[in-house]
Amino acid sequence: MKAIAAVIFLLALALPGISFAAQPSQVGVVTSALDHAKTRDDIVRQAAKLDSLVKSAPSRGVYQQLGRALYLLGEGEKNYKRKLDYLGRSLSASKTALRENPSDTVALYWKAMALLQEADVVGGLHALSDVREALRDLKSVSELAPKYDDAGAYRSRGKVLIEAPAWSLIGDKKEGLKLLVKAVNIAPANLVNRLYLAQAYLKNDMKADAAAELEYVINAPAKNGDKDDAETRAKALKLLKEAK
Repeated sequence: MKAIAAVIFLLALALPGISFAAQPSQVGVVTSALDHAKTRDDIVRQAAKLDSLVKSAPSRGVYQQLGRALYLLGEGEKNYKRKLDYLGRSLSASKTALRENPSDTVALYWKAMALLQEADVVGGLHALSDVREALRDLKSVSELAPKYDDAGAYRSRGKVLIEAPAWSLIGDKKEGLKLLVKAVNIAPANLVNRLYLAQAYLKNDMKADAAAELEYVINAPAKNGDKDDAETRAKALKLLKEAK
């Protein structure tokens, strides 16, 4: 019986269409770990697991989350060359997932985020092209998966529109405000959504509305040990002082 089982296994390996891709449970564990990552080391560990899965059991889900992990590492990297390396690898992973399914909203989202970060780093005309592509991708994500990453597609599009200079032909303070209102309506507990909305109110000379959002951020229950949460509150406090 053992010999028969071995032959069946070898035949399965040779048959076309048989895939030994990473199981959804494996990807789910890493996804959950990234959702709850609090430190850079947490993200580094998950990126290493994903790199291992790419070699041993690649799947669209693996490439989705690898694109995400590498973006997060690139976002927090201070060294110029390492930052661009992380972002380039993030784009590559996301594009691999998109080749299998061009409508993969998770891969599309992290591709867009990597493009925005890359544009911020390199600047110039190439950056404008990246930003425009990212905005198109984020628009698609906001239509197909508006709740993903706490309304991340609305949040990121809105932020770009309120910050982009007029000469770029991208900036639109009023449209950016509308998008950030949607982000807060979808994920009201997300403090970054509210911080960006406050910035949009200020860009549109709506100081009272901005102050209300900033005070919400400052007074919301704190998340112990969450560095991003603390940084968001600090930015809100500084902006509130400047707005008065």
